[in-house]
Amino acid sequence: MTSEPDSSSRYVFFLLSALAVLMSAIDSTIVAVALPQLTDALHAPLTWIGWTLTAYQLVQLVMMPVAGRLSDTLGRKRVFLFCTGAFTLGSLLCGLAPSIGLLIAFRALQAVGGGGLMPSAVGIVSDQFGRRRAQAIGLFTSIFPIGGIIGPNLGGYILHNWSWRELFFVNVPLGVIVLVAVHFLLRQDQPTDDALRIDFLGMGMFAGGIIALMYGMTRLGDDPTLISNPLLWGLFVASAALFGLFLRHIARAAEPLVPYDLVARNPFLAANLYNLFYGAAAFGFSSFIPYYAVTRFGMDTFSSGAVLTPRAIAMIVVSALASMYVIKLGYRFPMIAGVGLVSLSLLLLGQGWTEVQLGGVTLSGFWLLGAIVGLSGAGMGLGAPASSNAGIDLAPSEAAAITGLRGMFRQTGGVIGIAGVVLALSYFSDPGEGLTKIYLALAGVMLITVPLAFLIPDTAWERRHARRQLRGALPAGDESRGPVPATVRAASAHPIISGGADPGLGD
Repeated sequence: MTSEPDSSSRYVFFLLSALAVLMSAIDSTIVAVALPQLTDALHAPLTWIGWTLTAYQLVQLVMMPVAGRLSDTLGRKRVFLFCTGAFTLGSLLCGLAPSIGLLIAFRALQAVGGGGLMPSAVGIVSDQFGRRRAQAIGLFTSIFPIGGIIGPNLGGYILHNWSWRELFFVNVPLGVIVLVAVHFLLRQDQPTDDALRIDFLGMGMFAGGIIALMYGMTRLGDDPTLISNPLLWGLFVASAALFGLFLRHIARAAEPLVPYDLVARNPFLAANLYNLFYGAAAFGFSSFIPYYAVTRFGMDTFSSGAVLTPRAIAMIVVSALASMYVIKLGYRFPMIAGVGLVSLSLLLLGQGWTEVQLGGVTLSGFWLLGAIVGLSGAGMGLGAPASSNAGIDLAPSEAAAITGLRGMFRQTGGVIGIAGVVLALSYFSDPGEGLTKIYLALAGVMLITVPLAFLIPDTAWERRHARRQLRGALPAGDESRGPVPATVRAASAHPIISGGADPGLGD
């Protein structure tokens, strides 16, 4: 779409795009540190404060596929500038918000930009680096985990020295720098002649189903006596109906938001349910760790944000190692082992311990909580490469769509998980004690993914097993042991099995 620039300017564009995406990544985690302060400052119950997290994730969820289509059709620069502008303006308005209702609305505006930054920025990087796009995009996608480290620590530092409003104001000068620099430095690309077709009806049904569900849960959290109210149950029925209509719509639409076969037919259905339950447990758990650190351990705001750092570091390190051995290990074992580690960390949190004696060493406070959440980070890092590749291997030609669906179902689970945690907390007078019980329940939710993992074909193990059979069947380059089984013969045509495409395949 754009002509390839000189080598110096492309790195300027890379840094600008990376800065914009880093802002979005930081903002996905930074607000979780401020939940106690927002509750006091805005005089709002936690059921509504939780919407500052869920509204951001929900709008991001919808914007990601839309921004990708808009960027391909209307031009990278236009969409990137719009998203950066929306994020910057939303950040400014969030910092000025006088009430919880307006803060939620401005968080949604912020997410319109935040959700579109990654797809449009990846498009810019792809265009700028040409034949070296694979390495550039690989480096570019490592920015989000870095944001997971910076966000909670920066949020804790800001809250320790200033107020929750500065959490949002910090984005404004960075956003202005990116806007001005990209406007003047990036050449305008021309829109394509392709007709712009976006499934707004499907988007509306899907988003409407989630909003009805979350609003019903919020109302129930505000007033538990509404459990017998027919209007409340009407919201839940409407949510189920909208999800049903969404499935019916994508089965019949010419260009649906997501392909029906990749959503509701096995083995994709099992993979999507795996990601849904995983997201509900993992994101519902991690979003409230800073709140748990304050209410259960009595930590200050800086420590409550920093306690998430071991989780992010463990996730990055273990994920890198697991990626190197994913073919040798297969997909199923790392997925189940990762789920086991995350479930174990949830079970440990559910014990409510504030101090543990290990031999002659006493772990307490920050170090105890940091060690437990670090264990969960190791589990997430172990399972992430395997679960991602397990889905893509089912239909490699649909890699982009499957990757998008994986993110969509995980984030949908996260939105519902956060809303569920907030609802459950409304029934406890002591939030710290309530979270210990909730973490035990989330451990059970996480374990639901284990039988689902067995329904997802382990194509990595099957390929490796087929290669071993092939070696045994053709020891000297002939078929003296009899005809080679058809499955083995077919497997030999696979580029990884027949060649040395992956050094991890050796016995």
